[in-house]
Amino acid sequence: MNNIVDLYTREKSVQIFLNALNNNEYNYLVNSITPNHGYLLTYLSFLEGSESIFYVASNLYKANLAYESFCKLAGFDNVNLYVADEIVSAELLAISPDLKYERLSTIYNLISKQKHIIVTHPQALLKPIFPKKSFQEAMFTIKAGDVIDFENLITKLIALGYKRVPTTTMVGDFSIRGEIIDIFPLFSESPIRINLFDIEVENIKYFDPDTQKSFKSIKQVEIFPLNEIYYDEKEKESIINRIKAAVSEMPDFLKSDLSDLENYNNPERMNKYIKYFGKGYASILDYPEEKLVFYEDYQRLQDNYEQLRLDLENFSEQLSIPDGLDLLFFFDFYNLFYKVDKKIFLSEFRKSFHDFPLDKVFDLKGIAVIDYQNDIKTLISDLKVNTDKTFVFAFYTEERLNLLSEILNENNLQSKRIDSFNNLVPKAINLIRSDNAISFGFLGKIEVYTEEEIFKKFKVQKAKFRSVLQHTKPISSKEDLVVGDYVVHYDYGIGRYLGIKTVELQDVRNDYIVLQYANMELYIAVEKITLLEKYQGSEGVVPKLTSIGKGEWERKKKKIQEKLENIAADIISLQAKREEMKGFKYPPDSSYQKLFEDDFEYEETPDQIKTINEIKKDMEEGKIIDRLICGDVGYGKTEIAMRIAFKTVYSNKQVIYLAPTTILSRQHYYSFKERFEKYGIRVELLNRLVSRKDQKLILEDFGKGLVDILIGTHRVLSNDVKAKDLGLLIVDEEQRFGVVHKEKIKRMKANVNVLTLTATPIPRTLQMAIMGIRQLSLIETPPKDRYPIQTYVIEENDIVIKEAIYREISRNGQVFYLHNRIGDLDYLYRKLRRLVPEARVGIAHGKMTKIQLENTIQSFIDREFDVLLCTTIIETGIDIPNTNTLIIDGAEYLGLSQIYQIRGRVGRADRVAYAYLMYGKNKVLTDEAAKRLSAIKEFTNLGSGYRIAVRDLAIRGAGDILGKEQSGFIDAVGLDMYMKMLSEAINKVRNIPMPEEEKPIIIDVSKHVDESYVSDDEIKIFIHKEIHKIKTKEDKERVIAEFTDRFGKPNKEILTYIEERYLQTLLKHYGIENVMETQYQVMVAISKEKTKKISAEKIFLKATEISQDILFEYKRQQLIIKIKKVPKDKEWIFMLSKLLESQLKNVYKISENSNNITSEVKQ
Repeated sequence: MNNIVDLYTREKSVQIFLNALNNNEYNYLVNSITPNHGYLLTYLSFLEGSESIFYVASNLYKANLAYESFCKLAGFDNVNLYVADEIVSAELLAISPDLKYERLSTIYNLISKQKHIIVTHPQALLKPIFPKKSFQEAMFTIKAGDVIDFENLITKLIALGYKRVPTTTMVGDFSIRGEIIDIFPLFSESPIRINLFDIEVENIKYFDPDTQKSFKSIKQVEIFPLNEIYYDEKEKESIINRIKAAVSEMPDFLKSDLSDLENYNNPERMNKYIKYFGKGYASILDYPEEKLVFYEDYQRLQDNYEQLRLDLENFSEQLSIPDGLDLLFFFDFYNLFYKVDKKIFLSEFRKSFHDFPLDKVFDLKGIAVIDYQNDIKTLISDLKVNTDKTFVFAFYTEERLNLLSEILNENNLQSKRIDSFNNLVPKAINLIRSDNAISFGFLGKIEVYTEEEIFKKFKVQKAKFRSVLQHTKPISSKEDLVVGDYVVHYDYGIGRYLGIKTVELQDVRNDYIVLQYANMELYIAVEKITLLEKYQGSEGVVPKLTSIGKGEWERKKKKIQEKLENIAADIISLQAKREEMKGFKYPPDSSYQKLFEDDFEYEETPDQIKTINEIKKDMEEGKIIDRLICGDVGYGKTEIAMRIAFKTVYSNKQVIYLAPTTILSRQHYYSFKERFEKYGIRVELLNRLVSRKDQKLILEDFGKGLVDILIGTHRVLSNDVKAKDLGLLIVDEEQRFGVVHKEKIKRMKANVNVLTLTATPIPRTLQMAIMGIRQLSLIETPPKDRYPIQTYVIEENDIVIKEAIYREISRNGQVFYLHNRIGDLDYLYRKLRRLVPEARVGIAHGKMTKIQLENTIQSFIDREFDVLLCTTIIETGIDIPNTNTLIIDGAEYLGLSQIYQIRGRVGRADRVAYAYLMYGKNKVLTDEAAKRLSAIKEFTNLGSGYRIAVRDLAIRGAGDILGKEQSGFIDAVGLDMYMKMLSEAINKVRNIPMPEEEKPIIIDVSKHVDESYVSDDEIKIFIHKEIHKIKTKEDKERVIAEFTDRFGKPNKEILTYIEERYLQTLLKHYGIENVMETQYQVMVAISKEKTKKISAEKIFLKATEISQDILFEYKRQQLIIKIKKVPKDKEWIFMLSKLLESQLKNVYKISENSNNITSEVKQ
């Protein structure tokens, strides 16, 4: 027995509780228990009974905590999180998909009739949804052998919220190409490919959304609604007519909602009209036939509901709901409450209930143990004092259990390793590995600890909807080409893409990419597609179209190439100098390094681990480090710096951390001090807020080696700052320092290891170009399971502003209210004071002096204000984990990259964060603002707005690394073309020859993708690109297999196109320089050199196998192959490639007898 739950059930009070459950006694109160005791009792009830368990937490944050604990106890598959936004005016908003998918997951699991633990809270519990029967009727299954009605299937999928797209990559997509149907159903681990034979399902397979290749056969696929509200074309008219019939007047909100209903827009916002859908309505409590409901802190639940009711009344008044319109936002809490037969109430404190009679009251007397949180010294001290107690350390991971054992041994404390709780040793320290290691504190005379209390928080997966959203479109440097996009051709310059045109000449059909230049249209043959890149410049930059034939593109390229060669020479020179230098050889990690790293409360991302390991390896090999660490806001760059700093200090070296602002230096000082102090490492701060007297003492101690880590602003670059033995310099956002400071940093870099941290991403193409030249780490993986930022894009709305601020303040949080016009801030200050009188509002903007600004922001950090009304001054650098609501007023006037970075200011803590992007009411927007707003509306990780933001920041990042003036050059030729030119410049400086331009031999075949095979231009371009990549037989077979898998069997025209591309490679191998084709014959001449290596006997034999139409001739020491053909027939291409392919091994095998070809051919 090594399950911690079994140990818990030994306690007498717990056994009495379970006996009562087994006797079907309910409606009782359990007093004096910690939240974890409540989770354990709920879990035990789930194990003992046959019914589903609802655990009703008092709010969304508590629900998330409970969900994590239940996942540890019961496993992810048995636990559902059924949560909703806590703001009433969310009805006005374009809802983020995260919480919706989690609710649908719960509905799906309850329909499957398995028992589950459902964690919820009032706003979700009271939300009206369609009854179980409606969902059961809406979902459907497709099996092998089924007959498919295409029109009916398309109608069904659209009604359930699925979207028809050219290529299925995300949840909710579906595509139809000939007899192939791709769908990415909700709750499917991968998208599904259905292959038909005529109209019958032949087979069903999973496919990879990135490669689009199918990989595993399945028997059937289940399609579940993508929204909680769904309706088909027939139902739509009835719904709209019912609503119209109910009202005599039509307010603006109703007109807008009816328009959305008509066009299937924002179905999740239509929940309030649920009574008009004709499907009935229910609560999630109605789904399981048997259920037991646990209420966590019932009094607070009631308070929450009362507040919800008041908010709803205010919201309804401001919405001006017309008479007769019967909207249902939430069920009545008490009506639902009394419908539940089996209820158990949990309370941390002793309470009595007056609302209704209770069958029993239990006092569990649960007490929490000390939360040591890596304070090992105090833990050791307590264990040494309390030798008469029985201690149990039940850990989930073997690694941490071994680490604790090692620490105990080092401190002369004996411990007993046990494999079962039955073998507990009294008055001793017991160590055991337990799968369900959830903390529950004191239990009678036993003190139970888990790794949560000893180390840091247990690293656990949050909600399951992360897996639903894991397949998002990758942010690549080359996005899909859309008509109207700007493109860059390596030889011709910047043009505009107009689409694909097919030109037919003498029975040969070829596809051309049509580009508009300043003075003409240009048709680019598809085989030249590799010379074309999508233009990517800074946001808002509109490139000038190149004039063809005037030399301007050549001049522009030459100017940039000269600059790039200088940059390349500098980069390579720096690399050579660094490789010549020898640094200090650091020892391997100590056990304290492991302990320090275990302090980190999040699970490390793969990029973090890779970067840390690379740096440590270099340190232990004595290499000088000058590494740039590039990562998004909140992706864990500081943690990397901390771990390298710890390794440095434990080798008796010192560290300087250089921050760009006083506030940042102060923040880093406190976070470093908290992590390092317990290990006897001294951290000090040096900035303008530190008195001169203290600065003098700190500098003296730093010079003596008594200060290990010195954190500060540019003050640490002063001449009086002298270390005893400096080992590491950490520079945060170097690009924000001035020229003088940068020169000082450069001088400091000469002899010490340097880590430079930046939140500005850089393009992957730049990473590839300088790989092996500059030490560079990209931290691209987002932190696992961090709560997502709920992002809403709406018209400016005072109700939402008021509710959002109230909600954040009520959970002791703070708010950023951003408006980027300084002149409007006083008016907005008065408006916020009127809307939310209780809120303390501070103002911060760029016209304040540096000291004023820093004082204001510091006051906000110190929680003297609830709301910071500010401009984009908060765009970079400020880390305030307590601020988890962001309101952007006038989002249409900000750049997407600005919004992206500002949004990164929230969502840094262990709670759900909210971002409201508001645009002005009824304003006539310029074309540019309208386009930006359209992109902002898609501003999620799945949308194009996000990709534009990342691209713009990548260009900034390239400028930061290569020099600010380079940003202008990037805009002149586009990001991808610039990187291509940089690679060429680096190769030139390194004397690496440029690859020769491929000159294909002219063969008249159609290079065309017919509409009947693929109709979408983006996919046509993809097909041409894939065919163009063919070099080997394996490539050819891979392409045919992929096309067959994705689009159906290629027609003869495409197969000939593919074979011609493969034949080009073979012709090159044989030194064949041209193909002579007439109406009735094709002739090729193999080069003299390759002729010598061919076995005449083998090639004649193979020719006989293939066709009687293949003839040979030997002239001027060359083998000539002739193939008879009929006009217009291209079968000879397959024959020739098969023949040449058969002799490849002989061609590359040098043989003394190879000249036998001469006599044999003559005979």
